[in-house]
Amino acid sequence: MLARESVEPPQPVSRQGVAPLVLPRLVIHRLLPAPPLRPWVDHYWFVQGPPPDAPTRNKLYPDGGATLTFRHLDTTAPSAGWDIARRTVAACATTVGATLGIRFRPGGAFQLFGMPLEALDDAGQWERWAPDDGKALRDSLPELSLEARLARVDAWLLARAEANGPRIGHVQRLLPLIDNGRFRIDRVVANHGLSRRTLERTFRDQVGLAPAQMDLLQRLKHARALLSGAEPSISQVAQACGFHDQAHLTHRFRRHVGETPGEYRRRKLAQIYKA
Repeated sequence: MLARESVEPPQPVSRQGVAPLVLPRLVIHRLLPAPPLRPWVDHYWFVQGPPPDAPTRNKLYPDGGATLTFRHLDTTAPSAGWDIARRTVAACATTVGATLGIRFRPGGAFQLFGMPLEALDDAGQWERWAPDDGKALRDSLPELSLEARLARVDAWLLARAEANGPRIGHVQRLLPLIDNGRFRIDRVVANHGLSRRTLERTFRDQVGLAPAQMDLLQRLKHARALLSGAEPSISQVAQACGFHDQAHLTHRFRRHVGETPGEYRRRKLAQIYKA
């Protein structure tokens, strides 16, 4: 459980940036939350500027995380809602303007808000669920600078952590194994004192995926990152990401990403060269 001193309203944070997400006609800037929140919150992201000339559609690759998005922050009527990609590949229409998102790590939304991921699928869930302080947060954001918005979100999430007393749960403890490609269900069951049934149920409730699905999606995420440049070779990517060989990677990649590794690399390199 978080110690009392770790959840007091934060002092100004020297924000560490994460590489921006560059999409066609859109750049999404990303920054890290206050350190005590990082077991549950991956990053904050924001877009600020005029809408594009035409709607932008981009692929969204689920990884077991969830996003709480505050939209229309350049108006007097901001809105908020949960965004969860349950399908392996989804086309996402991106609305540009003043938008701020909280990207939760797998299981993070459950730990901070005590809600199974399935409960967040309902588009109207925010208005029915949001506590008064959440609505007050939403309504206060348009009047603040970006840094002040992030500090306010930090304080709000830290207050939720204090109220709910979240622990570093099974999902958070196992994420490093998944991220590093060292996750094997039998090994986890043997080394962490969990039954297979408990492990499966925990991931289903908190992440919305079975552990094996989560592991595969993380390995594909790593593969996409490696394929976004001209090197390494596709066979080397397969080896680095725990696939048997290039054919195994290609089969899984086409099924879950919707294109072959070579097609994905060519598309990504074309986006870079056009930027």
